[in-house]
Amino acid sequence: MIALKEILKQVDSLLAGTNADGSEREWIACEALGIKRGALPLVREVSEEQAKKMIDYARERATGRPLWQVFGYAEFCGMRIEVGEGVLCPRPETEELVERAAAYCCPGVKALDLCTGSGCIAIALAKTGADVTASDISERALEIAARNAEANGAKVRFLLSDIWENIDGRFDVIVSNPPYIPTEQIASLDREVRDFEPHCALDGGEDGLKFYREIAKGLAAHLEEGGILLVEMGAEQGEAIKAMFAPFGEVKIVKDIEGRDRIAAVRICGKN
Repeated sequence: MIALKEILKQVDSLLAGTNADGSEREWIACEALGIKRGALPLVREVSEEQAKKMIDYARERATGRPLWQVFGYAEFCGMRIEVGEGVLCPRPETEELVERAAAYCCPGVKALDLCTGSGCIAIALAKTGADVTASDISERALEIAARNAEANGAKVRFLLSDIWENIDGRFDVIVSNPPYIPTEQIASLDREVRDFEPHCALDGGEDGLKFYREIAKGLAAHLEEGGILLVEMGAEQGEAIKAMFAPFGEVKIVKDIEGRDRIAAVRICGKN
């Protein structure tokens, strides 16, 4: 057996050259040990195999790879979501989007998740009993999303579609966390995002608004009168998105827990 504190020193040394926060050493230890974080203070010694796992995780994290890609999954809305090359790691702010969308979902409600990626939003909404359809342009993403739905016991209809291309019918709730970073800003992103997250899930075109324009084009044909659209967005995009969707009805910009503009809620008021 090996003293845990000695292994943690090695982990800290490996992570010193990254922007890993202080909690990551604990996540690494808990993942290697197969325990909850609350149990970690009770651990004094680890086996050689467990120590090796911790060092291996830390070495991979030291390359710049995001911690959740190192583990192969992320925690999202109380669920375990598989992540990897081809899908964006779910962010805490997207849980706020789900929380708002879930308030409009229940059995009998038809919901659509555009640009589903790992499927995390669609799967969380399916837990409400809503009839959920989710789409993405990436076959790889849809494969991962389907596995996530099965692993979490969620019924979701997945479609290969470039925004509205293969979407039929109308929905009561439409949700999307589309790519919204302006192309020229991608090169200046943190290494963990720039080098390891799929650019197709980041690049929102020249001004970051490309996919919102595409969503707006088909919104009247696919969102029921009285229905609601909820989209995640960049902190500086609120006014532009509000103006873009104003012709459809009431638009509300919602701030995230950090006080930044993060969600646009569009309530359809009539035919367009």
